[in-house]
Order: sequence, then C-alpha cells, then structure tokens
Amino acid sequence: IVALGESKMLLGRYVAKNSEVGVGDRIYVGVDNARRVDVGEILGMARIDLLSNAATSDLPLIMQIFIEENSKHFIDAFFNRAGPISLKQHAFELLPGIGNKKAMQMVEQRGSSGFSDIEQLNETCNIDSCELLAKRFVNEIEDKTLQPRLSELLFPVTA
Repeated sequence: IVALGESKMLLGRYVAKNSEVGVGDRIYVGVDNARRVDVGEILGMARIDLLSNAATSDLPLIMQIFIEENSKHFIDAFFNRAGPISLKQHAFELLPGIGNKKAMQMVEQRGSSGFSDIEQLNETCNIDSCELLAKRFVNEIEDKTLQPRLSELLFPVTA
C-alpha cells in the first residue's frame, strides 16, 4: 500500500493485511497495533518518481478530497490570511494558474471579512480552490526544492 499521511502529507509504503483496501480509503498506520486493521509492516517512505502511473494520477484527486473534507481549515489558514510574499508577488500566485491580476481580484473579492466557505470562494473568484491547492501540494511533493512550501505552513490540519 502507498498511503498519504494526513498530518504532514508524506507518502509512505506499507504491507497490506487486508487486500480490500481501495483508492481513497482511510487506513490507520499509527503505533497502536490493535487499531491497525489494514496495515501490517511499515516499509518506509515512498518516492513519487517510483509510484505506478495509476498512483501518480490518483494523488491529486486524493489530495483534493482531503482538502474538501477539511475546507474550513484551508479557508481560515490560507485563503483568508494570504498576503504579499514580496513587493511583486502575492501568496495566491503560488497556486498553479493564478497570476498577479487574478490574485489581486481574489484579494478584492475577499474583502475585510474574508471568505465564509469554499463554495463562496469558488463562486466569487471563478476558480476551483481545492483543485489548485491540491496541485500545489503535489508539486511540493514532487519538487522538494520548491519554496515557499505551503505544505509546511498549512499542515498538520487543525479542523
């Protein structure tokens, strides 16, 4: 099994006890062996460049589902707090496909009260915020030198 840890978004490799684990299933891999129903032995960290094509293509979707399930955290921790990184760049520009003009539009739409939820953000800014954030996280997993790292700022999730 290759699983994505929810606390730090790290890929891990595990030996399956149960062959019924499917894509997107939540499994427990902690230290309590009594709760470890699906996972036996921990093999270590997984390298994204060695994943199967199916696992590589499923990763953004799994990440997006996690972001949608914890949308309140990402609204509060990123979309309502994001500000300028430098004189010429806003934090919204770290998301794939968001340029300066779109970032300024998002800041204007956010106003002083902020976004109440993901639906309002997506509707007012005409974006799929969960997909964009998921793509950024996958890019950070693929490229360890990518800076600044939103994953280091936004994880672990406290929702």
